[in-house]
Amino acid sequence: MKNLFYLVIVALLLGGCSYKNEGIALNSYKAQYAGPISKEKKSVYIKSVRDPRIDKRSIGYYLNDDEKSVRLYSDVNFAEKYKEGLGYALNIAGFNTVINPSDASLSIEVSIKKIELIYNNKLLDSNLRGEMEVEVIIKNNTKTITHNFKQQGSTWIKPSYNSKDLEPFLYTLFSDSIDAVVAKLTQY
Repeated sequence: MKNLFYLVIVALLLGGCSYKNEGIALNSYKAQYAGPISKEKKSVYIKSVRDPRIDKRSIGYYLNDDEKSVRLYSDVNFAEKYKEGLGYALNIAGFNTVINPSDASLSIEVSIKKIELIYNNKLLDSNLRGEMEVEVIIKNNTKTITHNFKQQGSTWIKPSYNSKDLEPFLYTLFSDSIDAVVAKLTQY
């Protein structure tokens, strides 16, 4: 009986120290855009926001001693969240978002090309890196322009054994990407 008790204690200790890989959530975009404001009150039609990534659930991995040991995942509909956040940021920047394409002076299509978080077990250096790539096609009456936006970042977070600790960093990449797109649109 005493051996069984020790076995249970050891199992609890080992199980409590393993990496808990839960689905990473993404908060809705908070109205925080602080970039340039549109000089004219232009109307923008968001034609589409797509997520053409093959594996939409995979958003990175946990790197343990230079080996990919745990895949990070999310069940978030990133296209829907991006479209919602983009609409908020456009309104803050002085644009009117419209639902009829004929009423718009600008039409945009967004494709989320890449979302990747990499967490490692380093103690003294940046242990969390991330990258988000977005392609935006902007159309006005006379021309079509394609812009590629790449948000990158790295930081140190306290040692973590839970993927949920990465959510604030993912939100930062997400909101910075939206802010960069809206800032570029104010130039048209």
